[in-house]
This record gives sequence, structure tokens and C-alpha cells, in this order.
Amino acid sequence: MDIAVFDEFSEKCSKELPNEIDKILQHAKGEKACTISFITTDDFYGFYIAWDYSTEIDAYFEWENGSNPDFLYQPLVDIVEADEEIDFCEPSDEKWNFAETLLSVLEKNIKEIPEEIFEKNGFKREDILFFATMGDGDYIEEMLEASVKMFNSPKTLEAYGLIE
Repeated sequence: MDIAVFDEFSEKCSKELPNEIDKILQHAKGEKACTISFITTDDFYGFYIAWDYSTEIDAYFEWENGSNPDFLYQPLVDIVEADEEIDFCEPSDEKWNFAETLLSVLEKNIKEIPEEIFEKNGFKREDILFFATMGDGDYIEEMLEASVKMFNSPKTLEAYGLIE
């Protein structure tokens, strides 16, 4: 998949994601852990962000903290609606390739979050576990597994018990 179709989405993430993460971490002050997820629909109609102060990611669908920032919604919807070649309602190699490309864009933007955002809220980057998945649908586990490895350092994965 041509990553250029994600340019606008990436630009908006680059500009807005640090502020969104800052708001989440402000609420997490005093906590020892914070897990932040990017949840999309089965047909990639935008993301919402959910977070929890535990090290458990299996019950992300029950987390009470969440937000629906426009920069994660409309630009992604525009990409999906403009794509006439992928059937986003059915599993396919093309749909999975779209997911992988989207995850790589998120990975880039997560890794570009300035260290100051973490530090001023009493965290190190390694204290925060990021992942992305679908709320339901074809690639829930695949996205979760791929994104955990892409978005986080081995030190973070070890701290959250995801590798030994």
C-alpha cells in the first residue's frame, strides 16, 4: 500500500497526538502504569483512544477512560472512503496490508512524541504501553500483537509481562 495516502492523517497525528497523550498522562499522575490503545472499527472508520492504569490489555474493551479526537477519526475515514479497491467489510490481503501500513504511520507518530510529555507527567516513555486493534472484526488479535511489538521498546514489553 502506498504510504502517501496517509500523509494528511500522519500530519494531523504529528501535530495533535502529543497534546492528546499529555492530557491522558496528566490524569494518570501518581499511577505506576498507563496503557493507551487506539481502537478502530472493523472497516477502519476512525480511531478512538482508550486508556487504563493497569498492565492488563486483554480487557481493553471494558476500559472506562476514552476520547474521540477528530484528528484520529475524519482523516482516516477520508482515506477509507476514497479507496475503491479494498473491500473493508471482508478479510483480505489488501485489508491486512492497509492495517499494517496504518500501524506503521501510528508507530512513527508515537515514537515522535517528545520525551518532555512523559517526563512532566512523572513517567518515562518505557512506563507507557501503546497498542492498536479493532473493537471487533477480522484482525483484532493480529493488530494487537503487531502493534504492541511496533509501538513499544523491549523494556516496556518486559515490564508489562509481554516478553520474557
